[in-house]
Amino acid sequence: MAVNTFSKPIGSNSSAFMQDIYGVTFDSTVDIYEAITKMAAAGGEDSTVTLPTGQTIDLSSLAGMTTYTTYLQLLQSHKELIDGVFVFIKNLENKLDNMLAS
Repeated sequence: MAVNTFSKPIGSNSSAFMQDIYGVTFDSTVDIYEAITKMAAAGGEDSTVTLPTGQTIDLSSLAGMTTYTTYLQLLQSHKELIDGVFVFIKNLENKLDNMLAS
């Protein structure tokens, strides 16, 4: 997965992070499109793809294709979850803005 450059440390001595929802949404989109691009570029004789964990998958085998398809489904589910949170926060911000404007 992409490194989140939008994270901000909460405290100087704390290991907790506050995440910017706009950055996380962007990162989840980048992750899935990078994975699809890797799969498309893996054509030819050397049809291997390396996952972020370092595991190399041979897409010419049934097991490799199944593993990579499952990985893509995981990324898609993650993106849908992040997008749902993004829409919720956007709607909440709009409602709060309307309350303050009234």
